[in-house]
Amino acid sequence: MKTQRLNVNSRWGFFTAVLPAIAAAAWSAETPALKEVWRDHFYIGAAINRTIATGSSVRANNVNRSPEQVEKDIAVVKKQFNQIVPENDLKWALVHPREGKDGYEFGPADAFVNFGLSNKMYLVGHTLIWHAQTPDWVFAGTNLPPGDTKATPPSTTEISGTNTPGRGRFGGGFGRGYNGPRASREELLERMREHIHTVVGRYKGKIKVWDVVNEAIAEGGTNMLRNSLWLQIIGPDFIAKAFEYAHEADPDAILRYNDYSLENPTKRGRLISLIKSLQAKHVPVMAIGSQTHVNVSSPTFEAEDQALTELEQLGLPIHITELDVNSARAG
Repeated sequence: MKTQRLNVNSRWGFFTAVLPAIAAAAWSAETPALKEVWRDHFYIGAAINRTIATGSSVRANNVNRSPEQVEKDIAVVKKQFNQIVPENDLKWALVHPREGKDGYEFGPADAFVNFGLSNKMYLVGHTLIWHAQTPDWVFAGTNLPPGDTKATPPSTTEISGTNTPGRGRFGGGFGRGYNGPRASREELLERMREHIHTVVGRYKGKIKVWDVVNEAIAEGGTNMLRNSLWLQIIGPDFIAKAFEYAHEADPDAILRYNDYSLENPTKRGRLISLIKSLQAKHVPVMAIGSQTHVNVSSPTFEAEDQALTELEQLGLPIHITELDVNSARAG
């Protein structure tokens, strides 16, 4: 198999698992950093939280670190990694919690970018379009859901209801969703365009890679796409539109589709079909992000190699966007 250049990001769940051990290890002056060992092959990355980006022991997303711990965390990130991505602060609910052009909260995201640039790191943005951690106002409008005669009124809170950042690896909003009167296709497309142009445009030339669409593929059933509000309101071309808007905002950024469980042949087949359909329409999808949540016994090396080999047929770089290895045996 011809090896593509991989961008490797460990998400916070993996990073926190190894951070105390790395911080406590007795590193000699001769011990090379991870980023140096693999410099000629791929980036070694980490998802950083607001505590690291700001250098303060603020309570953010269920993380509460003392000043001493934050100092050690920052030292480890600077020594070991040459690529970073924010865990939450570029997700819609955090960066654009309120409706309109005045509804943005760029402080934490700016801190992330400034931290990366000041330390000469490669910056990745996560994520522009996702079914979770998206405020209810994004989907709200005057149109009733199909078959509904009395929908719940839209919420007036900033990041309300089922789309708030939640506990656990995947955040909030899974399996639920906004149930009130909906925006029209045109309204939602305009909100998507304004959001993407504003966020990507603000960091043009600084953030090099964007997860444009995250986890849009259905994991079960017979449908290709997850039955999200993006799909219900806009239609399946919401993915193409997101990539088009991101490319307009920064023509030089690498734009990727990101998903998990690509070791599963059925889901991988759906991804391959989706990307081929986008390529046929000249949609600017430029890389595939594989989250790669694995454990010590599954998938096998052969299964992982098969997954990467099949994804390679798309002719796009394969980025390992999350790499966490559970030590518990499957089953």
